[in-house]
Amino acid sequence: FGGARISYIFNEIFASSLYSVGAFDGLGDEEIRTTIQNANGTRPALFVPEISFDILVKRQIGRLHEPGIQCVDLCYEELQRISAQSEPVELSRFPVLRERMVEVVSNLLKRCVGPTQMMVGNIVKIELAYINTSHPDFIGGSRAVARLMEKIGQDNDSNRRRSTRPGIVHPPNTGGDNPSTVTTATGAGVGATPLSSSSLSNYPLNAADNDNDDGSLANTPARVLHPPPYDSSGAGGGLMNFIFGAGNKATTTGGNKWLDGKENNNATATPGGPPSIVHLPQVPDNITRETGEVPTDRERVEMEIIKSLISSYFGIVRKNFIDMVPKTIMYFLVNHVRDAMQNELVSELYRDAEIGTLMQEAEDIAQRRQTCTEMRDLLSKALEIVNEVRDFNTFK
Repeated sequence: FGGARISYIFNEIFASSLYSVGAFDGLGDEEIRTTIQNANGTRPALFVPEISFDILVKRQIGRLHEPGIQCVDLCYEELQRISAQSEPVELSRFPVLRERMVEVVSNLLKRCVGPTQMMVGNIVKIELAYINTSHPDFIGGSRAVARLMEKIGQDNDSNRRRSTRPGIVHPPNTGGDNPSTVTTATGAGVGATPLSSSSLSNYPLNAADNDNDDGSLANTPARVLHPPPYDSSGAGGGLMNFIFGAGNKATTTGGNKWLDGKENNNATATPGGPPSIVHLPQVPDNITRETGEVPTDRERVEMEIIKSLISSYFGIVRKNFIDMVPKTIMYFLVNHVRDAMQNELVSELYRDAEIGTLMQEAEDIAQRRQTCTEMRDLLSKALEIVNEVRDFNTFK
């Protein structure tokens, strides 16, 4: 009853509902990815763009406004219920006075609801106005990156322990050997430099030649692409002639699948001549990704960092909001109504010109009082008659 019900609204309804609100409700990974990409602008940022964090966290903080307003409405309805239950029985005798008292209390509550709702809205606006990344409870960018790197390291360690790569032997590093060079089961060396002769000699001619049952380098067919020897005259050798030369069918007629894994459909080259001009396609009005497109490693790291920051800061704001809204309601609504009610009733009801109207009784009350008065007179006369009969002496 009374204050206990308001406490129930604060702790069991409002607080519990907000704690169930997640930091990523209505916010998917694809939207986070798109926001980060839009925040980068004309070039990829060296670090995670802060503007994407501001945009996303402000959007999630704005979702707290509506629950705060609903909490104010629930408390307002509870105060109206309390005022209705607090009416004394004697007020039923004076219906006009009762109606005026209810009207004065209702107007006072309504006047207090507006500033309370405005203050709750201002709390949300204050949080949106300044994102305090220096808050002591905020995880911060450095700690978010450190935790992410630690998590990635733990995942890599667990994956390395669970599975090993068959067919690959890591030889010990002996002086002049490149430490990044690995030796396959067939004995072919793959160098660390992507355009070195040892590495180019092991690239498959096309994608079909590399379709093995187990996908390892040990089962790669012997049909590989060998670059011609370097010619100082520039006519038959060299790296550029190897890529664009007329003697290499793989680069002219077969495309350049071995370079970027994709077939070039926009340009066709004439054997023995330079490549034709590449025509770029038109820029679409809406740039959208294909459904199910897997994000890159950089995008995954950026998304994880942004999600870590949003989760940390949203938790801080939600905690402050849960604490501030009940205080705001108590100050602007409950306590103000309690302190101002007596003065409001006196100023509105204690008027000489309205005393006669306010103290006018209900018609049924006046009728009942008149009936009681007549009954009392009849009973008094009956009592007198009884007394006379008792005192009468029949033998006298």
